[in-house]
Amino acid sequence: MKKRILIIDDERTLCISMQEGLKDMGYCVQTALTGEEGLSKVISFQPHLVFLDLRLPGMGGLEVLKEIKNIDSNTEVIIMTAYADIKTAVSAIKHGALDYFTKPFELEQVEVIIQKAFENISLKEQTYLLKEDKKRRITPIIGKHPSMMEVMKQIRILARHDDATVLIRGETGTGKGRVAYDLHYCSKRKDKPFVEINCGTIPANLIESELFGFERNAFTGARQSKKGLMELADEGSVFLDEIGELFPDMQVKLLRFLEERRFKRIGGLRDIEVDVRIIAATNMDLEKAIERKEFREDLYYRLNVVPINLPPLRERGKDVILLAEYYLQEYSRKMGKSMSGLSPEVEKLFLEYRWPGNIRELRNIIERVLILYNGERLELKHLPEEITEGKYTGEALRNGVPGEGGYPSGDGFSLEKILEDIEKKYIREALEKTRWNNTRAAELLGISRYSLQRRIEKYFGKPGDCAQ
Repeated sequence: MKKRILIIDDERTLCISMQEGLKDMGYCVQTALTGEEGLSKVISFQPHLVFLDLRLPGMGGLEVLKEIKNIDSNTEVIIMTAYADIKTAVSAIKHGALDYFTKPFELEQVEVIIQKAFENISLKEQTYLLKEDKKRRITPIIGKHPSMMEVMKQIRILARHDDATVLIRGETGTGKGRVAYDLHYCSKRKDKPFVEINCGTIPANLIESELFGFERNAFTGARQSKKGLMELADEGSVFLDEIGELFPDMQVKLLRFLEERRFKRIGGLRDIEVDVRIIAATNMDLEKAIERKEFREDLYYRLNVVPINLPPLRERGKDVILLAEYYLQEYSRKMGKSMSGLSPEVEKLFLEYRWPGNIRELRNIIERVLILYNGERLELKHLPEEITEGKYTGEALRNGVPGEGGYPSGDGFSLEKILEDIEKKYIREALEKTRWNNTRAAELLGISRYSLQRRIEKYFGKPGDCAQ
């Protein structure tokens, strides 16, 4: 995306000479001869940087500066002034200008100031994204199973082809976010932003403004323009987690963006073009969602350029032991404890257990054990009942899972049906514990309120039917 610079100065010759010089440096440049014209172009042109003369006919420079910051506080402003106005220039910095320089000036001086300004813009965006990064709990990809070795190979290849759209598929808790993270940080985009957007946690009326931003006065309460996450991620990667939860209206807009790599902010008229790599992830069966008319087929093909399929933990053999030992050592170190190994009985049980919650479930169990117990190694007595009772071990599933309805014994069973029943059971329990408060139940289950509502409708029909 070309950097946009606006020059506001009543000296036509200066505007033309600066414009030509900055265009030669590779910038997109427009000019304005009055404050009023300048503010109009701040709205239509949306510059990253404004060079503003203090002495303008009509609306003065300080007043223009304040209005620019009201329109979009992220727009950087450099004051141009004569020696006699230095005191006013200092006042302008107090009102939000980044810097000032005096006339006359050399273009080389301006180039240095521009570099400083764009470094400041980049720093602001990185600071925001760094705060988001700290919310993530990133675990290294650990495993020696052939299926995971194949995933690691795909990551290495796709890191070199950092324009290809990737769709990561796998059950909840299999590490899709970790793969997306590696796809970015192993590529040439690693020094640019990595922006994660959970499509299942953002309300329908907010997701467009989160993705694409909005203009001032685009809707009630929009007092300033705001960049969307797509714009903040320019030259980096965007990770669209839970893409199957995206609302139908946004599926259309995302498809258009994927085809053109440009968008308009809400309330905006100008197309904004960005260079981002799209990585999407889902635990949903998108083919079935297409059949149910819940997911657009054309969007599916746009996203499924290169698929990566993550195996569930129960299919990774002894990887579960490697992961358990890693988490034991990690949480022991953090909590100042010495538990670092698994007893033979625990190893056997971990290999037999089906892990419906996959790596996330394993991690949470290990963390819980380290909080509650001390010892040199993890023993059966430390584990929660859902594991030690063996309800979801391979032997139990082969012989019929005890509980609601059970499962027929025999050589085979429907894993999808079993997992649905487990999910249904825990949703009902969470709702009962929270007295049918969807928000609190969703927090307890570790999913979004909107994801919970969809599951309630899927399993129980109308939202209130699960209480029956």
